[in-house]
Amino acid sequence: MALPYLVKHIYSYGTEEVIRRGKKIFALKNIELVKFDPLIGSIHCRVKDDGYTTYYKVTIENFKNPATLSLRCGCPYNLSEVCRHKAAALFYIQDLLDKNLLDYKPASYNTSHTQLRAKILDLKTIRMLCSKATFEKAETTLKSIRPHIVSSENERVVAEMDMAGKTHHIIIQKNEERFFDTSCDCLSETEYPLCIHKTVLLLQLFQLKGADYFETIRNWDREKNKLLALYGYSLEDNTKDKFEFIYHDGKPFLKVLDAGIKKINEERKSSFKRPMGNDWDIEEIDETKVQPQKTIERLGLVMQHHPTEYPYINFNVIKGEVNEDGTSYVGKVEKLDIAKFVIPDEIKEEDKLLLQLVRKLQPAELTKYLNKNSPFGQLWDNIIHTEESNLPEDTKGHIQEYLHPKIEKLWKDLSEHPFSFFIPHNKPFTTANLQKAELVFSNIQPCFKVERESDRYIVYAQVNLPDGKVPIEDNHAKSHYIFQHQHQFFCWKTKEDLIWIEQFLPTGYHEVKFDQWPNYLQSTLLPLSKLFKVELDNVAQEKVKGVKPTLQILLKEEQQYLH
Repeated sequence: MALPYLVKHIYSYGTEEVIRRGKKIFALKNIELVKFDPLIGSIHCRVKDDGYTTYYKVTIENFKNPATLSLRCGCPYNLSEVCRHKAAALFYIQDLLDKNLLDYKPASYNTSHTQLRAKILDLKTIRMLCSKATFEKAETTLKSIRPHIVSSENERVVAEMDMAGKTHHIIIQKNEERFFDTSCDCLSETEYPLCIHKTVLLLQLFQLKGADYFETIRNWDREKNKLLALYGYSLEDNTKDKFEFIYHDGKPFLKVLDAGIKKINEERKSSFKRPMGNDWDIEEIDETKVQPQKTIERLGLVMQHHPTEYPYINFNVIKGEVNEDGTSYVGKVEKLDIAKFVIPDEIKEEDKLLLQLVRKLQPAELTKYLNKNSPFGQLWDNIIHTEESNLPEDTKGHIQEYLHPKIEKLWKDLSEHPFSFFIPHNKPFTTANLQKAELVFSNIQPCFKVERESDRYIVYAQVNLPDGKVPIEDNHAKSHYIFQHQHQFFCWKTKEDLIWIEQFLPTGYHEVKFDQWPNYLQSTLLPLSKLFKVELDNVAQEKVKGVKPTLQILLKEEQQYLH
């Protein structure tokens, strides 16, 4: 009998010790189901450690699909994909499924009215709220059929769409809770909130107007009236020389011009007038109570060039107060000491994840890894500031082996985090120097081009970006572990990409004399062509027949195995 895919995931990615301790935690019933979202298949569990009185939060996403199953845990374990807390949580969820105690009956939706509990409708949200087939069909349909926008005002879009010989009427608007109410008369989708017509319309609005389009068509008269009502006025009254509206980040704020105007809804605390004679009437005097305004703080990622320490890049975390929309900082930010920072309870989940990922990229964590895996690792603390040219190749290999998967995971999980920044070269770490960075989770790979000149060959290294090919030396980031093109930051697909890229730096090309070309071809270019695309521009090519190639077996020792 085949194992359930959740249990199979444990045995595939967990060590024997992890599996044993995970079973122990499960047997002791030290697991609590905190939150379950059946729509996106997300589960949050609270798991108590088997050795300490510490609780860790385990998040299981897409648990209904083995191919997209994703696990996160707040513990510092990083020796394998599955820790004992993840294993215990998976055993627990599988037990609930076996006993039919995890109720996730497929939801049924009516397209005539469906509420989307989202503040903005970006590409990720749209993709999550419809089926994969619907999303792919919507992208194809949008190339030939575009919905006709009948009206778009007051955070309400009314559209019509002709499809399959029938006209469908679509309405998307924001409600009082700032969520989206959607409507379509097709009645063709019951498993997902978005039907094909809603998906096409949202994709059109996102591509042409952006994720914040509904904010741009918002009528602020209601908010202005609320502000004026605090002083007993409205927009219908004559407010000239009394009030003025100023705008910050597109939102109105009221400025009182007449100092004699006071708020009419001030609360005053009660006091009593001493009764005299038969006068027992009580006079109440209210005094103003000022409610403290709660500030919202968010964490952010900052990348900065390190001029002396390999691999010449630092990842830092900042904290600062953000605006009401949670899209930008409103004042100075503070650089955190990650080693001493204690995560508060009210922090957002994506900020907790940011902190956990950046902690693993700190020099102290890298030092621990080198101490464990290098022959003389205990001496790494003494050579960590050594120049790159003096570092042994084995040490570079260990650094690449540790950092690359951590950087790749950072890009994967935080590509849509709103607070990612970089510090330009030779600039101090200040709030004014923070530049917005876009982490693009589209793993890139190098490609190579060979040109022949009068007395030599030149092999150019390039990188394939979504916008086209860019020379490898045009990397704005001084560290080759990432690639910066303008304000976009990319990470490499494999560790081998780093190894080859480093050989072509800093010039970005190799010059090879004619007499050295045969050796270079065999030692460098042919192995390169097995991994990457190599273009031969004006190089003479000759087909050779009747020659039997030499067969070789290459073995490489890695830990206890031969590859």
